[in-house]
Amino acid sequence: MTEQTKWQDWNPEDADLSRLLKPGRIQRIQPGHPLMKLKKALLMNMIWGILIFLFYIYILIVFPFWPILITIVITMAFTAYVLLKAWKLYASIQTTVSATRPVLEELRMHHREISDWGSVQQKLGLLVYPFAAAGGYLSGGILGSGKTIEELMTKPIFVYALPVTMLVLIPICYWLAKWMFNKSFGKHLRSLEGIIHSLEVDN
Repeated sequence: MTEQTKWQDWNPEDADLSRLLKPGRIQRIQPGHPLMKLKKALLMNMIWGILIFLFYIYILIVFPFWPILITIVITMAFTAYVLLKAWKLYASIQTTVSATRPVLEELRMHHREISDWGSVQQKLGLLVYPFAAAGGYLSGGILGSGKTIEELMTKPIFVYALPVTMLVLIPICYWLAKWMFNKSFGKHLRSLEGIIHSLEVDN
């Protein structure tokens, strides 16, 4: 049985899916479709990422101290990587679909790539959060006390509080990043899973 025949034989009960996957025609994916919602979530993610990146540049200007520069540059590199991956995912999601394309495989690909992007982002974050926490701690200390890094590092309480702060902030940052990803993408990924499952059952 050819792929085209499979599309013709499949008769989904969901009206939106029926319009989306009608054989032999290029259909525009509806705005309410999970794939389009994922694309919109990626766009919002990129906007926030750009704003955060600009904020890091501001910190570099306000706190031109080498320890802070190192931590912020590393954090900026991580943010730039996440933004680049988000843009590639955003650009790969087309607004139209045709029965001449392997629709099921395409949906699987988008689900897998977005899920992997979120997973890699969280795992890499564990390597970056210590630098981000240290940079935030140092810049906060300078801003709050009006002293230089050298002066702050002569105070034992400031030095001892740094690792404690990092131990507290790192798991919080990881949990927050995971929560934000699930909040932005989780519902739409689960909806997409439902569509993929219905197509797999039919095939």
